[in-house]
Amino acid sequence: MKNYKILAIIALIVTLFGCEKEDALKKQDYLFLKQYCTTVTVGGVVGIAERCFEIGDVVVGYEKTKGIVTIRIAEHGPLNDGPPTNASYQEFLDVPSDYLRLKE
Repeated sequence: MKNYKILAIIALIVTLFGCEKEDALKKQDYLFLKQYCTTVTVGGVVGIAERCFEIGDVVVGYEKTKGIVTIRIAEHGPLNDGPPTNASYQEFLDVPSDYLRLKE
């Protein structure tokens, strides 16, 4: 019985350390290969705005799913703490990976 408890504890530890967390994803620099424009949420009275990235722009992001790179477009601030409100703004943007390549 004692051996089963030890095996169960080891299996639990291996499972917990094997899980990949979003924070643990490796953030890398990406370079835009083509112009990319999209609508983003800017919050407050303004609401939405057109955001464009030009060829050669460098951004920080990570590939969370195959073919999609999640980039940071704004730093986290107190307006984004808590539940979403009309003052909240968009911090991340998903971009198709064919618009980006890893910066060397």
